[in-house]
Amino acid sequence: MESQLQGRRVLVTRAVHQSASMCARIRRFGGEPVVVPVISYRKAELTEEDRRVWLDSVRMADWIVLTSKNALDFFMDTLDDPGRLKGVRLAAVGKKTGRALETRGLKADFVPERFTVRGVADAFRNGRLKAARIAVPLGSMADTSWFAELRNSGIAVTGQVLYETVPDVSSGRRLADTVAAPGVDAVTFASPSAVRFFTELLDEPLWRKVLESCTVAAIGTATARALESLGYPPDVVPEKFTAPDMIDALADYYKKKEGMKR
Repeated sequence: MESQLQGRRVLVTRAVHQSASMCARIRRFGGEPVVVPVISYRKAELTEEDRRVWLDSVRMADWIVLTSKNALDFFMDTLDDPGRLKGVRLAAVGKKTGRALETRGLKADFVPERFTVRGVADAFRNGRLKAARIAVPLGSMADTSWFAELRNSGIAVTGQVLYETVPDVSSGRRLADTVAAPGVDAVTFASPSAVRFFTELLDEPLWRKVLESCTVAAIGTATARALESLGYPPDVVPEKFTAPDMIDALADYYKKKEGMKR
């Protein structure tokens, strides 16, 4: 068994149903995962008119861009008729989203090499993918700045917020108790919203102490920027923006750190 995380406790801030692969990876390296979710999700309320307009945009779209498994789940929950997807191509950001499509009997027609929405936007802008209309199911805190780039390229983009991303207030006390006690060695963040809610659920002196004293891992550049904006650049950012890769990069960080001591 690999032991780069042996004796280390790693805080996982993802929702429980999303953290299994991270926890398994942490244990593989000998570490102890501590799961305290800082995020929860709930279905957005749509008026009948909003719903009708959105479903019409899905039916008329050339491509639907699914930015996460959450986006896929809430999209399918809102979809009234799978027949609306006939002739529509699907882009999935990340292998996990692609695999989730397969469990529903669908398949991703495109998965960008770099698992970000920018990878999808670049494919449309450089002509690798072609579309007149794109529909994008969204969370309430989604980055939509890339829409403007596509619209400037002549593509009509329709986004609709289908779910709300909110702090998991039920975890607040446990989170504070966990990080206030000694023993947490590393903290992992899988989204910019996780960073934001981590700081909202904790008193400022406490979250600053944690980010100063623990090894901090961010799943990708957007999450890294959220930490940098607080004055705490992450110690670890994987080359591939997936949860298992983030844990691999964390293990490699400790391996190199131990090697420097010798």
